[in-house]
Amino acid sequence: MYLEIFVAACLIAAIWLDVYAHYVRLSEVTQNRSEGLALANWVLYLARIFIMTSSFVLAYIFESKQSIRFSELILWGFLLGTVLVFAFVRYQLLELLIRKVAGFVLFMPAKTLAYENYFWRPLGAPKVSHLVTSTCTCLFLNTGIFLPFIMTKLAPDYRMSAVYMGQFVNFLSTLLVMLYADPVMMRGRDAQTSVGGLDGFIWGRLLANLLIAGFFVVWVGYWA
Repeated sequence: MYLEIFVAACLIAAIWLDVYAHYVRLSEVTQNRSEGLALANWVLYLARIFIMTSSFVLAYIFESKQSIRFSELILWGFLLGTVLVFAFVRYQLLELLIRKVAGFVLFMPAKTLAYENYFWRPLGAPKVSHLVTSTCTCLFLNTGIFLPFIMTKLAPDYRMSAVYMGQFVNFLSTLLVMLYADPVMMRGRDAQTSVGGLDGFIWGRLLANLLIAGFFVVWVGYWA
């Protein structure tokens, strides 16, 4: 029971931190202060720590053959995480509450930003290319992490192949970020583009998490 709660909590935290990192990176504060980039990278790194922690615990649960349905566990983590980020997009109060609880960790590399700036803002309409790129990046990243579990369940004799297949998909995600997403966001910053013009990168994260949750609903309902 404790492991289940821990894994779900890690997934929820990772999903929210990933979205919040994009809020920080695509903010007016970061356009004017490079310190914001360091903060965005730190928040994104925290998201990766949480997602990898959840995957390590899931691997332990899977290998030890404990009586825990890890597919349902992932489903609940993504469902609750998706609900949280959609609520966060709607209500600024959530940023205030989370910063009061965990602000000392979130703002470790940029403590001065913790007291004078808030990064929540209403989102504008997404540009399609930004939306698609961000969605694909998030999908590839999470596929690279959870694909080995699915492949191992379907073909347990090919566990090593499943692991390297996951790494390959993760490589595609990194390539997409480095060749398109980051350059577009940095050019927008250099050109002082309105932050709302890059909101597709945030909307893409929301859409990707919604699609992942939908996939696991189908997976648990029909194949798990």
